[in-house]
Amino acid sequence: MTLVNLNNMLKHAMDHGYAVGSFNMVDVNSLEAILRGAVQLRSPVIVSVAEIHFPYVDIEKLAFLMRTLTQDAPVPVALHLDHGQSLSAIMRAMQSGFTSVMFDGSQLPLQENILRTAEIVRFAHAAGVSVEAELGHVGGAEGQLENDEDDSLFTDPLEAGLFVRQTGVDALAVAIGSAHGVYKKQPQLDFARLERIKEQTNIPLVLHGGSGIPDEDIRQSIRRGICKINVYTELSQGANQAVHQALAAKPQLPYPEIKISAGRAIEKIVMEKIKNFGGGQGNLQDQ
Repeated sequence: MTLVNLNNMLKHAMDHGYAVGSFNMVDVNSLEAILRGAVQLRSPVIVSVAEIHFPYVDIEKLAFLMRTLTQDAPVPVALHLDHGQSLSAIMRAMQSGFTSVMFDGSQLPLQENILRTAEIVRFAHAAGVSVEAELGHVGGAEGQLENDEDDSLFTDPLEAGLFVRQTGVDALAVAIGSAHGVYKKQPQLDFARLERIKEQTNIPLVLHGGSGIPDEDIRQSIRRGICKINVYTELSQGANQAVHQALAAKPQLPYPEIKISAGRAIEKIVMEKIKNFGGGQGNLQDQ
């Protein structure tokens, strides 16, 4: 199966009550591990590259490799730009063959976010590429929101409805209490807010900061409209831990064996997440 459009994948998830995992790759080893995990479970998967990782990733080469690897893959795979903030990054991803891009205008004023997102939607859709946007502000690498008591950073449901109507975006990342990076304390997701956002938008919703959220909270968020969940921190931590353990057991471990240890850890976490997100063989029907 070749690369697919994210829009069709997420609509299937929305209609059938599960979420697709979006896993960030940073090299060929992590890419192959993500794909192995999805193929073993016969689950659709989103492989993402974040703009912040461009200094470490040659996206043109990896996109070419993705097309090669997915030709015979028995599962749908989307190649997605995560947190694209510059037009140059979005254009570079599209020209490389990405099937989906995210424009993150979450720190812009509402009207500017709407105008810039709508512009990107127009030319991306003309090229057959789906678009994810963000409204509200998901916390950063510190693992906390900038102010835990200030819900002004969260997505406003009425603004979300307006945003979706005026941009034509395919998926919306929402701020309901999750954060990127390592959580310093257990996150408290605002499920009532999520329900209101779903009522106002009726499109696939996205949860960023999926690493470290309790399994039951994940399942509740899916029941309330989340169709895509982003995971990176747990992959990075799992790979690092596996490498440390392998080297502690055998300090002179050859480099290829180190890569294998990291890849196996990533693959295991990918499979755990897919299962918790409701993925598996049944989700391949009609795709």
